[in-house]
Amino acid sequence: MYRHLQLKVFLFVIVLLVNSCGSASPTPVAPATDEEFDVAVAEAHDTMHIVRQALLSPEPSYVFVGLKIRVYGDSTFEDIWTEPLDYYNGAFTTQMVEGVALTLGYHPEQLVRIPVEDVIDWMIVEEDGNLIGGYTIKLAYRHMTPDEQKEFIRITGYTVESLLKKD
Repeated sequence: MYRHLQLKVFLFVIVLLVNSCGSASPTPVAPATDEEFDVAVAEAHDTMHIVRQALLSPEPSYVFVGLKIRVYGDSTFEDIWTEPLDYYNGAFTTQMVEGVALTLGYHPEQLVRIPVEDVIDWMIVEEDGNLIGGYTIKLAYRHMTPDEQKEFIRITGYTVESLLKKD
């Protein structure tokens, strides 16, 4: 009788421990490699004519046209999104959307002339959440866990289809 009761208590403790352990954490996804990032930047540069065309004759469905630029500091750099206003002779005139953490004096709404070689990526966002371009965004999305992807979609409003397709 004692042995039977001990076995039940033991099994109850095992069941309790197994149930109290939450679901397994998602399998981590490997971060993007430098080579993948370089390919994304090359794709952006190869299709830069699309963003230049969007500046000349924007579609009514466009809600944002942006350029990701690289700003250099003393021994580091920062990649930030800006809003292009004009393109002329190998450089974009952009309006800063956010401030730069590096001590270069770039502030929101300031106009800055950026050479094409300092452009890392470009994107056009349409009313329906369709993302055109955004090669580094799509790369980052592919390296997110499913939960991170779901949250990213919720925050940005981009469509999953536009994040998964190749432009």
